[in-house]
Amino acid sequence: MPNSLIRPLRRAISAVEDVVFPPICAGCHERGTWLCAACRRELRVVERPICARCGQPNGEGGDLCAHCSGWPVRIGAVRAAFEFDGPLRTAIHRYKYQSEYARAPSLSALLLEALERSEFERNMSWDLVAYVPLHSRRRRRRGFDQSRLLARGLADRIGLPVISDLVRVLDTPTQVGRGAAERQLNVRDAFGWKGESLDGASVLIVDDVITTGATMIAAGKPLIAAGVGRVDGLAVAREVFR
Repeated sequence: MPNSLIRPLRRAISAVEDVVFPPICAGCHERGTWLCAACRRELRVVERPICARCGQPNGEGGDLCAHCSGWPVRIGAVRAAFEFDGPLRTAIHRYKYQSEYARAPSLSALLLEALERSEFERNMSWDLVAYVPLHSRRRRRRGFDQSRLLARGLADRIGLPVISDLVRVLDTPTQVGRGAAERQLNVRDAFGWKGESLDGASVLIVDDVITTGATMIAAGKPLIAAGVGRVDGLAVAREVFR
């Protein structure tokens, strides 16, 4: 489809979605907005200092934490702007598990804020945007791939192409309720690459939530095998361990 038709089509789809899924604030249920101004102020920014690599607050002035020191060399930095808590947790749960996919543009706007709050904006640029994909069976059950919609919304805002050659080859059980070691084992070899060589390209992988980073790293490994120069990660929210 010609690029000149894509934006008008998306506006038309958005207008239909506003009728089928009228915006309702995830925090206070105010109508007409996905996140009202009052609930927006309740979002908790991930406070610095943070680990320079995984982005988890660590009180060590930006030093690498023990958790991510063993990550592959070509995995760069992983960031999120907000804690996975309060109205944002509710918004993401409704988006993922209650099929409120019309929330995607609102959450993509928070992704952009995450990008602007990080050092990425000053120090990094990318060639491509990828996303942590669902397995095809789970995507059919859910009806959409939440990370793909978020990646597309962000990519539109920063003018980069989205690639869909990163695939989930194993339909792994949910990561919810698992510890760090269990999470790593659960997603080991879960992803594959079906595209051509990345030939040194830099890639930003998008997801909705970061917990330990296990899924993001597992998704990055096929990109490394495909010849990526650097992989960074970005999510709307992250679990903060205190």
